[in-house]
Formats: sequence, C-alpha cells, structure tokens
Amino acid sequence: MRIKKAVLISLMCASLTLAGCWDQNLLKDISLVLTASLDVDHNGKNKIGITYRKVQSSQAEQETGGSFITTVLSASGHTIREARFQLDKLVDQRIDTSKQRVLLIGEKMAEKPLFPYLDVFYRDPKSPLLAHPAVVKDGEAIEVLKLIVRQKLIVSKYLTNLLTSANAESNISMENLQSIRSSMLTADKDFALPYLSINGQTIKVEGSALFSGQRKVTEVLGQDSTLLTLLSGQFNKSANINLKLWDKYKMDIENYLSLGITDATRKIVFIDTDPQHIKVKIRLKLNARVLEYPKDKLNSYTAIDQINKQASANLNSQARSVISHIQEHNSDILGIGRKYQTHYYERGKRLNWRGVYPSIEIIPDIKVSISQIGIVN
Repeated sequence: MRIKKAVLISLMCASLTLAGCWDQNLLKDISLVLTASLDVDHNGKNKIGITYRKVQSSQAEQETGGSFITTVLSASGHTIREARFQLDKLVDQRIDTSKQRVLLIGEKMAEKPLFPYLDVFYRDPKSPLLAHPAVVKDGEAIEVLKLIVRQKLIVSKYLTNLLTSANAESNISMENLQSIRSSMLTADKDFALPYLSINGQTIKVEGSALFSGQRKVTEVLGQDSTLLTLLSGQFNKSANINLKLWDKYKMDIENYLSLGITDATRKIVFIDTDPQHIKVKIRLKLNARVLEYPKDKLNSYTAIDQINKQASANLNSQARSVISHIQEHNSDILGIGRKYQTHYYERGKRLNWRGVYPSIEIIPDIKVSISQIGIVN
C-alpha cells in the first residue's frame, strides 16, 4: 500500500514539471486566412491578396463577441514570401493560412512557370496543401475576392460551394496544392484547374484551365469541359449533356436531346505501343437518363437504340475536337503518358513524352446507353 502511495506521489510531482503545449496557436492571437489570391501587379511584382476579418466594435462589445467586417488586403514583393512579410505589417494579428480553403490565381501568373510561386506553400509544415487552386480569367484574381466581399457574402464558403457544385456535376475536376505538385515536376501527366470569370456582379465557372507542365496553355469551356472531365476519368456524381441530334425538324427545339449521365466508366487501351507511332483508344461508357426530349416518342427499343447511336456519334465527334485541341497545346490531361510509362517502362524511360505526345493517335470510343426515359412515353 505504501509503495502504491509512493508511486502516486512521484507521478504527481513529475507532472508538475511537464511543459505545456509549446506550439499552440490561440485563435485570439492569430488571423485565420481562408481565401487568398496570387497575381502579377502592374509593376510586374508578385501580389498576394487575402480576406481579413477586422473587429468593428468597442472594447466592451468585444468581450461579448463584438461585430466583424471582412476586408481585402494585398501586398506585393519580388517573391511571395516578401509579399507575405508586407501583409504582416498591415494586420494587428499574426496571419495564419493553415486552414486556407481556396487559392485564386490570376491568369497572367498562371501562364508563367507556376511552381516557383507555390514554393512557399511546399516549404512550410503548416501550409494548406489541401487548398483548392483555381484560375481567374483576365484581370486580377483579387477582384473576385473584392466582389464577394462587396456582396457581403462569406468568401471562403461561397467559393468552396461554387467549385464543389461544379465538380459534383463533373463540369470541372478539383485539385489541391498537394496533388498538382507532382504533375508540375513530371512530363507524363498534366492537370486542369477550375477556370473562373467575373460576369457583371456574378462569378461564373467557365470551364477548365489546362496546364502543360507548370504553365497554363489553354482552356476548355462549357460542355467541352464536362466531356474532357469524363474522358479524364473524373466523373463525380452526375453530368449533364445537351446534344443536337438532328437538323431536320421545323421546330428547332425538336432537334435536341438533354441527357443526365448517371455513371461513367473509362478505360485507356493501347492499340500500338511502338514509340514511333503510338496509337491509343479512350473507351468511355456512359449510362444516361433522358432529361429532355421535346420530339417525344421514346416508347420503343428501336427509337432508344437509334438515339443511343446518334448521341454516341455526336459525342465522339465532339471528343475528337477536344482531343485535337489539348494535343495542339501539348497538355496530357488524359494521363496517357503516365499510363504508357507504367505499362511499358523500358520504352517509356527512353521516350521524350513532351516531344511525342502531340503526334500520337488518340481515338475516342464513346458509347451512350439510355436506361431511363422518365415517366412520359
């Protein structure tokens, strides 16, 4: 019994000498940044912008919670870290980006080699590597932050919901700072980022900004972006596609069909693996339901089969155009190079994929299968 008491006393004494949490971050001491932007300013320097919540109340009110106003701050520097140093001088608390959700990148900066400007994120152990980057068309990315703040919306929540919604419908694929790092440093797989624009007082997801290595080289908009997402194997919860099947009916609306994709399966098949004339087929099977068919008359298997064939032909034609576009800009967003390197390593390691990719033959093979036609025959 005495031994147990002695052990207990020893433990209690030892606990008094233990140190506290040396690396704690108290919310009262920091300013959490959930959204930021990167731009090239008018002087050619690197400009970083953040949304900052500032207290708008008296000291007495602060004790009961007070009120806040969100403002946008920016600073420029020769490097991103220098710009961050300048930002620190503008706020009354220490800036903390560990919980950042979205990083907007201006188009001018995206067209430069991007990795050096993201280096600051990869060196800090508290960096928000799961933050979603997106490219802003024309102008400066910080203008998006200013527009949302003027509309008195929660910036991080609005942008996150906007991107998540577009991703759920397979209009875009969402990356994060960690997932794009390896793609920027290798030549066998490129990536796409959401492409946003300001239209008056609204922010629109235009499509996908395509990268070749570290640079944005082109963009794919609208339904082409959705099709590219499906061809890339990035189908999410659903996808909506509108097709002009015919050009023969007097009422223009009767020439169209709208499909809701409920499932998508993609497979890359190499038909010829010779490095001199690589030939690959992208097989894409789409299960769909009819969302709109003004022509009606879908009450027979023959009619459905005819529409399946016509829809498949239209999508294959559209896919060939999209594939030609991405090859022209040397963006291997489909991941063909990585697939080739994985299955044909000996050949692949001697291959200059950037030099070969634009001239390889890529054949889309899309097959639509309508499984639901709605409640109307």
